[in-house]
Amino acid sequence: MMFLMSSQFWLILLTSLALIPPVWAKEFVVPVLYWSMKIEGQVMMRKGFEEVVKSYNDTHPDKIKIVPYVAGEGREGIHQQIRQLDEVVKLKPNFIVIQPTDNAALIRGLKEANDLKIPVFTYDQFILQGKTDSFVTSDNYQAGWDNGMFVHQAFPKEKELKIALFEYPHVSSTIERVDGFFNALRESSRSFQIVGRYEAVDPDSGRVAATKFLKELPDKGSVDVVFSVNDGGGLAIVKALFAKNRKEILHVSVDGDPESIENIKVGRLTVANSAQYCAELGRETARQLIKKIQKEKVAEALRIPTFLVTKKTLASYGGWTAIPPHLENTKKSVSDTESAPKGLGVFKSSLTIKVGIAPHCPYLCEIRPGVWSGYLYDILKEVAKRHKFTLDVRSVPNSRLVGELINRQVDFVVIPGYLARYRSDVRVKGPALGLSYTSALVRKKDTLDFISSEDLKNRAVVFADLGQESDLALESIPRRLLRITGSDVAARMKTMVLDKRIDVALGDQNILNYALKGKLGTALELKPTSFTGFNPVVLVSSPKNADFGRLPEYLQRWIQDARQNGELKKILKRYNVEDWSQVTK
Repeated sequence: MMFLMSSQFWLILLTSLALIPPVWAKEFVVPVLYWSMKIEGQVMMRKGFEEVVKSYNDTHPDKIKIVPYVAGEGREGIHQQIRQLDEVVKLKPNFIVIQPTDNAALIRGLKEANDLKIPVFTYDQFILQGKTDSFVTSDNYQAGWDNGMFVHQAFPKEKELKIALFEYPHVSSTIERVDGFFNALRESSRSFQIVGRYEAVDPDSGRVAATKFLKELPDKGSVDVVFSVNDGGGLAIVKALFAKNRKEILHVSVDGDPESIENIKVGRLTVANSAQYCAELGRETARQLIKKIQKEKVAEALRIPTFLVTKKTLASYGGWTAIPPHLENTKKSVSDTESAPKGLGVFKSSLTIKVGIAPHCPYLCEIRPGVWSGYLYDILKEVAKRHKFTLDVRSVPNSRLVGELINRQVDFVVIPGYLARYRSDVRVKGPALGLSYTSALVRKKDTLDFISSEDLKNRAVVFADLGQESDLALESIPRRLLRITGSDVAARMKTMVLDKRIDVALGDQNILNYALKGKLGTALELKPTSFTGFNPVVLVSSPKNADFGRLPEYLQRWIQDARQNGELKKILKRYNVEDWSQVTK
């Protein structure tokens, strides 16, 4: 009897112990900063992420504890996510996962996480500066490219297309879609004109943009194609156009929202949609997080392919929750073009290639009349040296560069992507040669972490037309806005802010950052802005001789080699420029 009681006692004790987690089990606290729960594709990304985490927790003694944050849409959503990241970094969690609302807004928070050695994982879009352990996104360039090729094939070759664009220039994913779309049209030698540009990314902004569109372009035949960068805004646009009987318009979009797929099925304006595998974005992000926990190798960057849904391919798309049929990268991208073919000969020594660049350090710096430096000049000089051609660099203001190219005064120009993005009379060739975006130069006591047009209403502002800054939406501050020009604008703006004649100077991040070198720069700092998003710095040629001298291919090969052997890093360090490798990942 006593033995039986003893057996029962041990059985109960062992059963109880089995229910207690091992003392070596860990709980990993992971704040996850989501963007929107109104944009259905993003909701699905969240579901995919949390699905894989739940599966891990169900099968492992270690547990991942998700602490969710939702930023929300629009300007307030951007500011909200800045505050959320600040809060999260102070908690010093094991890991942080972010779907950024803006490419620039979280720069400071990411760098603070880097300083504390907190691993950070981003998905959907990247953060412009700082280090992330992994970045997972859709192949957004390919998504835009596929839409562009479909549109080209839907019309007679000789027709000039009238296109209305519904864009969102604040995150990398939507900008890459626009670049892919227009590059596909250009590579197909399609003539087009942009008859309207509107900002839309969610249902609310989509409705506002559609109302504006119908007011500005009310006549049938005024628009052939509407391209919306996502279904978050695109569905609202389709509803508004359909209600006004604008059925003559072809609509193409990106995302693969079930409602948009249904529109293709029944013939309601939408004819093509580059669908994402949204849940897979979340799943893959969670898989990379788990690899980090298990001390396995993490993929620095992954692009999940998209799928072009049309009436012909409807049956083959499995929806947002499906697993992509293949994961290889198939894009044909300006920022990651094919490597130069093996066996290409060197240029003839008599060949001269003329390249136009705006005279702003650190891109192109004039040491003395006719003597140049700058990181673009140094790169081109190394390529010329390797392939034995004569490099003739022409100093031309950004505002005149495309004109010089079209008039055949130069063979190529190097410009921010904005200046070529919406044109059909140029070709964007070769690799990205930098990353340009607008920053705000302020005195160090300025308390704003992130600056939008709303923050400038009561401030004196100076800006310089250095590229995409010509597209700044500054109508709200017309009386306190000063525009300056010239090759020394950065130094002049720095002095104006230091002397308190101006509160904020807006300009290209790389140019202003270069100007901060020296003692005077210690009293100033750069703040991110939400004005223009990011722009790859691109090599642009004319359609008549788009690959003159094979310069695009040889630049691609040099960039690849120089990243591997450290030569590119050495050049960029001289000019205080960060590598733009995230554009090509």
